[in-house]
Amino acid sequence: MKKSVLTLVFLITWLTSFSQETSSTVSDRHTYLQLLYHTGIYWTRTEYLTEQFADGYKAIEARFGFQTTGRKAWQQYHHYPRYGFGFHYADLVADREDTIVGNPFSAFVFYSAPWARFGRFTLNTDIALGLSYTSVIHDPVSNPINDVIASYLNLYFDFNLNIYYALTNRIDISAGYGVTHYSNGSMHQPQKGVNNWGWNLGLSYNFSDQPKSTDLNDPDGKSYIRPEFIESEKPTFIYSEVIQLMYAAGVVERHILGELEGTYYFTSSFTVDYAVTLNPRMAVTIGMDVLYNGSLKMAIKGVDPEDVTTIQKMSVGSHLGYHFLIDRLTILFNLGTYFFQHSNDKGYWFIRAGGRFRITDHFHTQICIKAKDGIRADWIEWGLAYSLKIR
Repeated sequence: MKKSVLTLVFLITWLTSFSQETSSTVSDRHTYLQLLYHTGIYWTRTEYLTEQFADGYKAIEARFGFQTTGRKAWQQYHHYPRYGFGFHYADLVADREDTIVGNPFSAFVFYSAPWARFGRFTLNTDIALGLSYTSVIHDPVSNPINDVIASYLNLYFDFNLNIYYALTNRIDISAGYGVTHYSNGSMHQPQKGVNNWGWNLGLSYNFSDQPKSTDLNDPDGKSYIRPEFIESEKPTFIYSEVIQLMYAAGVVERHILGELEGTYYFTSSFTVDYAVTLNPRMAVTIGMDVLYNGSLKMAIKGVDPEDVTTIQKMSVGSHLGYHFLIDRLTILFNLGTYFFQHSNDKGYWFIRAGGRFRITDHFHTQICIKAKDGIRADWIEWGLAYSLKIR
């Protein structure tokens, strides 16, 4: 529960940092309401729920968003993105009365990045991150075959490629395809997570907080229902090279299906990255990882758990990374492999995906998911990062 609250604080801080820029002047307050319908299929590894997942899923969603205008340089660099918050309700199985995985209700913040505009059409990538609650989880007695969701609170992640069409001055319609993911990051077991691939259809209504003209005496002034994007001279981009140090901690549960309780173990991650900022929106990194997973005491073949050493619970790896830079927020993705480990319990390669929020010029908070073989979560990393510019 405490870790879920920390996640929520991180998300609220991210949203607040953007909304302060939007609400500081009346001319930037361009808001909209979007309703969406989702439907699709499952891409979930499960031993027992194949029949329940055979008919796919459906979901409804509501978003309240802000359209940026370019008042800040980062908004222009990102081609005037949208952001906001929303709610998502999913029906994961066909028979609601017989559901054994629940009907998750999620609250989230989102960021919608335009990649191309042509006439009335806009091509966007939409990413959402939040918390999800479901009332039905794995129970070794009453619900033993649910091997995908083991906690009431889970992380919610949604990523879609959408195309928007301005139907009228106030109404947009949209369609897209993407993935929705529910996971607790292995803090509770059994935990395989739920992955949904599918289509979404949306309808948006654009509000206006503005008079039709900045001059109230001008009856023929322009409408401000949709903003006029500001195009100003951007600051000169400065190429930079940075050393980044990150330490994070977490917890995982090791659980055998059917047992009443699992055992919790401490995890930690330490990374060193060399990062190069290529443009105002992007940086690439190369780095090393030193990882510790206390649950590996149960995975060293031929060694009793009591005899497993600290070194045997550690692994060393390296990774390549990509950073997507949005003002004070960094969305990061690492692809890594191990070159030293005593157990193959966590696979041979991993990914790390998540975000950092810049507190000062040097210090960042971080929340990431480290995933085994790019599919199943190892643990959630809760950490701090320090950046030192070297060039």
